[in-house]
Amino acid sequence: MNTPLNTIINWFKTGEIPTEAQFKSTFLAFYHKDDPIPRESIEGLKEILQSLVEEGSFEEHLTDPQAHSRYLALLNAANLNSADVNSWKNKLGISNAATTDSSDQTGTTYTKIQINDFVDALKNADKDLALKIENIRKILLSNDLSLDELQEIIDFIKRSRNDFEDLKAGLSEDKIKILHDYNGLSHPKNQQEFNRQIHDKVILISETRTSAVVQVKESAVFPNVLETENVIIQARDSVTGQKINVDDYATNQTIEVKILGEIVYPINILILKVKP
Repeated sequence: MNTPLNTIINWFKTGEIPTEAQFKSTFLAFYHKDDPIPRESIEGLKEILQSLVEEGSFEEHLTDPQAHSRYLALLNAANLNSADVNSWKNKLGISNAATTDSSDQTGTTYTKIQINDFVDALKNADKDLALKIENIRKILLSNDLSLDELQEIIDFIKRSRNDFEDLKAGLSEDKIKILHDYNGLSHPKNQQEFNRQIHDKVILISETRTSAVVQVKESAVFPNVLETENVIIQARDSVTGQKINVDDYATNQTIEVKILGEIVYPINILILKVKP
């Protein structure tokens, strides 16, 4: 039986002389460093051992790819959501870096395949516009005599504007009588009046706007710069070129465009003046 510490202290007080038995009991009350301490004599050892993990469990933890995945990013970033990704981008200063579409996130730039698809879609969408332009060309190339003559004069003006100005000035004294009555003219009586009227009409045609482009971000009403309700209106995405469905209403003063569906980028509104 171990000797209590207070008893040992009393044996060695000043003036006391410990006996051999007391010295023996004193040394037997402590563990010598060469002697192992029995496990059952260590207070709390059982609880300490129970709190430790087994070696196999620790090794398994080291190789577990999902270990601490609720708190740390995995090597392949598989456990990061969109908010986590944006936080990392902002922290690293790459929030404006270009990315492509993935299985669960939309990118900020297009791949070469996507761009080729957009180009093909744009080509197909322009077929309708090409048909309308072809119809206008056929009208201009009609057999109507006045239209043919007017077209020749317009072509002439495009080739040489200066020569046409000389036509007005240099033939001002020409009083040759005009025998035919030309549609669209104010019954010129001589070559001088004919030249002047043709000059004024062609200048008016060459200076009159026949098309306009307005960019909008939503349904809108804006001034009609062509000043006619006889227009063709098309809407296209300003970035992809894709045709956008719209309802439109034009007067001589304004044009109203109502966009059907959602849009991402600003819309270019193409306005073409057509023959009534």
